[in-house]
Amino acid sequence: MFLRSLLYYLLFSLYFLGFGIVFLPLFIMPKSIGISVMRFWARSSQKLLFYLCKIDFEVIGMDKIPNQKFIIASKHQSAWETINFIHILKEAPIMIFKRELLFIPFFGLYALKFGHIAINRKVGLSSIKSMIKKAKETLDNNRPILIFPEGTRQDILSESTYKRGILALYKSLNIPCVPVALNSGKYWPKNSIKKIPGKITVEFLDPIPPGIDDNEFMRILKEQIDTASKRLI
Repeated sequence: MFLRSLLYYLLFSLYFLGFGIVFLPLFIMPKSIGISVMRFWARSSQKLLFYLCKIDFEVIGMDKIPNQKFIIASKHQSAWETINFIHILKEAPIMIFKRELLFIPFFGLYALKFGHIAINRKVGLSSIKSMIKKAKETLDNNRPILIFPEGTRQDILSESTYKRGILALYKSLNIPCVPVALNSGKYWPKNSIKKIPGKITVEFLDPIPPGIDDNEFMRILKEQIDTASKRLI
C-alpha cells in the first residue's frame, strides 16, 4: 500500500494542478458554476483515492441536518474531510481555515473566489472578529458554515481540545450547530504517507439549537463529537 499511496499523492497533485490551470476561467463565471465544478473535482478525487488506495466512505445522519442555515462543527483528523465535505452536502459549505493554506498554489485563489473564510490565528481576538464579520455576510445564502473546532488535524488517539472560535461563531450567528464525528484518521493517518484500506464514516449528530449557555454548549459539543468519534474508531 505504500507504493499505491505514493502513486495516489503523485496523481492527486498533478490532477489538482491541472484542474487549477484548466479551470482558471471560472474566475469570470458565476459563482454557482464554479461551485458545481469544484464539487465534481472533490467527487472525482475521492474516486481516485478509492481506486488506488481502496478507501471508501459512508455518511450517517443526513436526516439530522436542519432545513435552514447552520454551522458544521467537525472532528478533524485528515485532509480527507476538507476535500469531501464539498460534495457530501446538498450545498457546498463555506469553510473556515487557517490563512497559511492560502499560499498553496491555486487552492488559495479558488478558496477566496468561492466564499471560504481564511483566518490569521496569530492575531487572536481580531481574527475571531474578522471571522464573525465574514460569516455574518453569508447569512443570506443556504450554504452551511464549516469549522473544525480543534483548529488543526488531530491524531485519532490524542486528547481533543476545542478552541473558543466555534463558541463565538455559534453565539454571533444564532443558528443551529451540527456536530460531526468521523474516523478518517484511521485510514488517512496524520503525518503519514501510507493509506490504509477501509471505509471512512462521517456521522452527523443531533443539532445543537441556538441560545444555549456558553459552557453548556462547549460541553455538549465536545461530548457529542468525542463520544461518537471514539465509537467509530
